[in-house]
Amino acid sequence: MNRAFSTRKALQALLPQEGTALSWLQSPITLLAALVVMSRILVFEVGALAYRFFPHAWVQTVPGYLVPPSSYWGQSLLGVWAHWDGFWYLSIAAMGYTGRAVATAFFPLYPLIVHLLGSTPVAGILASSACFLGGSWLIYLIARRELGQDAAWYTILALAFFPSSFYFTAVYPEALVLLLTAGTLYLLSLGRIGWAALLAGIASAASVDGILLGLPILLTLWQQHRPWRSWLSLLLVPLGLLAYMAYLFLTFGDPLTFQHVQAHWGRSFAPPWTTFSVALRDFWQHMPQLAWPHLFATGQPLVVISNTWNLLFALLGLALLYLAIRRLRPMLWSYALVVLLVPLFYPSNGVPLMSAPRFLLSAWPIFLAGGLFLAEHPRWIRPILWASIVCGAFFVALFATAHWVA
Repeated sequence: MNRAFSTRKALQALLPQEGTALSWLQSPITLLAALVVMSRILVFEVGALAYRFFPHAWVQTVPGYLVPPSSYWGQSLLGVWAHWDGFWYLSIAAMGYTGRAVATAFFPLYPLIVHLLGSTPVAGILASSACFLGGSWLIYLIARRELGQDAAWYTILALAFFPSSFYFTAVYPEALVLLLTAGTLYLLSLGRIGWAALLAGIASAASVDGILLGLPILLTLWQQHRPWRSWLSLLLVPLGLLAYMAYLFLTFGDPLTFQHVQAHWGRSFAPPWTTFSVALRDFWQHMPQLAWPHLFATGQPLVVISNTWNLLFALLGLALLYLAIRRLRPMLWSYALVVLLVPLFYPSNGVPLMSAPRFLLSAWPIFLAGGLFLAEHPRWIRPILWASIVCGAFFVALFATAHWVA
């Protein structure tokens, strides 16, 4: 009879046993930290090798700012984690928004934190990594409370080794959003609605996903028949966004600047069925470009190649959402639902499901459903884990060499 792979037991085998002076290393938080650190080591190793040996595209960066110097390999290895949007966040951290309305599409809380830490790639990496560790712990607590110990460990395993999880280490706000949204839903699960709404208000300064936390808070208020005074906590949810809008009004004269510049980034409103029909067409059209000369070409990176995996990851997200709706509480799956719906209503020109692998990270309750599936079907753990690692290595190699991923 085959034994199911156990993440927790595998990690415990590497640490001192009960009764030794260092037995505290077997505590859940230490084991979780070890799992997260191992996944980050893998990400950094693959990124370093790819940067060293694979062909590079042109670095897409804010002109004249933070281009990794090719003459110093060690410094360049840190700079690669600020490719694409990362350069925008670093430039905002160092120079703010003044005079660059197009930069307002990137919400301010994450670059503010990076600014306080020094406005460097190292500052961004440290901020993201710390947030990822904290967010993973909160998600583990939620999963253990809702689904049990085994499912909780497999949830973190699936999240840490998900192909696009390297964004939790890059100079991107995904890890901060994970921390704040997981903290909000954890507080909500404990019945601390007021504190949950306040944390959601902070999250709304980091991403539009913070506003979407209003739905699970609303559902919880309704299901628990809270008195009308408790409903006033909903007023806290948009506080961060309102503060950002006030700043934009004072700086640009338009509180909705962040929304109006979306056209610059190619996004516009469309019904989801249109988004999927165009995505399916582009999927077949660009599939032949899944070859080395196109994937790792020098010069201008080809963003449209990502159509070939955007559709697959969008369908994976919807499949996990279906499992989440069947097995999780509405408080959890409702948040994942609205997070996945937003990009379906706002496709990007030429790449309708742009960033789908990255957006799945924000809809993290679907990983609870994935962890529960792995706990109930252990024979799938090894093949899914290895497939995630291989696909993740491919994505990291693309990102580290300035090719577009998500």
